[in-house]
Amino acid sequence: MTLRALFMAFFLAGGVVQAAEPQDPVVTLMKVADGIEGNSEATDYYDEVLLTSIYSRSFARIYRMAALGDDLLDLQGVMTGQDEVVVSQDPCPMRDLKIVAGKPKEDVVPVAVYFDVSSCWGNKPDMAQPALSFHVIKEDGRYVIDNFWNSDYQDGRLETSVKVKYADLAKSEIDHMLKGFDGEE
Repeated sequence: MTLRALFMAFFLAGGVVQAAEPQDPVVTLMKVADGIEGNSEATDYYDEVLLTSIYSRSFARIYRMAALGDDLLDLQGVMTGQDEVVVSQDPCPMRDLKIVAGKPKEDVVPVAVYFDVSSCWGNKPDMAQPALSFHVIKEDGRYVIDNFWNSDYQDGRLETSVKVKYADLAKSEIDHMLKGFDGEE
């Protein structure tokens, strides 16, 4: 059974739908990231099953707009093909994964993720700082990822988040087309 088929069976069996703890959707995402181990397509993180189970409706809509821009403009992953989770072109096997839910702030539960994907190349990661920071919210009675940061978290500053990156990519392509450019400059 392929990794994808295994995850599909897990999701269809209700594994994610019952996300009882704030870190549950993040744990699911990191299992996907750990299984990829190198040069992944971002769509693996945003498979339709994942978009409807571990992400908020808002995040899923913004990602779909960016992905649609890629598809309609035949950009072949320019907008959504970056690995926003592991953030490495050639990562080592994931080691020392630690996922820690923080204290809720209003409707948001911060979740920090620590991992090493660079020590096999002789790089020592700073395990005192999270590699990823997530904002998890409760939606339809379950916890979902509403946003995340792979750098420049700055206490949840929206402008530096992955969600805003996808929104900005979609908007910039629309603005570009509105100005009369067809992408073939």
